[in-house]
Amino acid sequence: MAVLCRKLSIALFLSLVAVLASASPTMDPGIKALQEKVGFTVIERFSTPAEGVTGYVVKTGDGKAGIVYGLGDYTFSGALLGSDGNDLTREYTARYIPKPTYASVAEQLSRDTHLVSEGGKEAPEVYVFADPNCIFCHKFWQQTRSWVSEGKVRLHWVMVGFLKPSSLGFSAAIMNAEDPAGALQAFEENFGNNGNGRGISELTPIPANLEASLEQHRQWMAELGFSGTPGLLFRDSSGQWRGQTGVPEQEALGRMLGITE
Repeated sequence: MAVLCRKLSIALFLSLVAVLASASPTMDPGIKALQEKVGFTVIERFSTPAEGVTGYVVKTGDGKAGIVYGLGDYTFSGALLGSDGNDLTREYTARYIPKPTYASVAEQLSRDTHLVSEGGKEAPEVYVFADPNCIFCHKFWQQTRSWVSEGKVRLHWVMVGFLKPSSLGFSAAIMNAEDPAGALQAFEENFGNNGNGRGISELTPIPANLEASLEQHRQWMAELGFSGTPGLLFRDSSGQWRGQTGVPEQEALGRMLGITE
């Protein structure tokens, strides 16, 4: 009897292993090879209506999440369209990738002591993630000068550095200045010529506290899903936090902030 029970236990165990194996499909070879090369993490795997195509939710080392597809030895990304023209990738993104936590990041930013702030203290606030070498950040700085001088808006520049080798040093110099807003103005007024006897110079080496702050800014930028600069985080006139990348159309932004009709 004991031998029979032992045989039954072994049989049940082997059956369970078979069930688990069938329920846990192996990763596509192409996805596995790319993962080893790039270093992303697979968060979730899901099936698609396309024959042989498996979807993967992946997260890169900088915290950005996205959708890629595996087809055996091949990997691809982008829009996966159904026969009716429906963009399945957009649906999968909405279903599997968490929405940016705008309000949570905004609350943390409100306590950041290394922001470069300017404009009216009681005006609508806009957090601007900016690389000092970004021409589009420079354009946004230029188009907001009248708003700042008239106190219509409160801009908090969240400095980052990734576009050029000098970016981190310039960001640190602006953040470390006795008058950060003045240092930002000096930099922007001499855009493209800083460090050559005009504007400001890079801060090197970067103090540990500023290095940590710049890294935190980078992490927040990734958490918000900003793929480039400028990245804007603001509360619209209805009280809803919004985020967007790029230089916005000024009148449209003004209407969202409730400072123009």
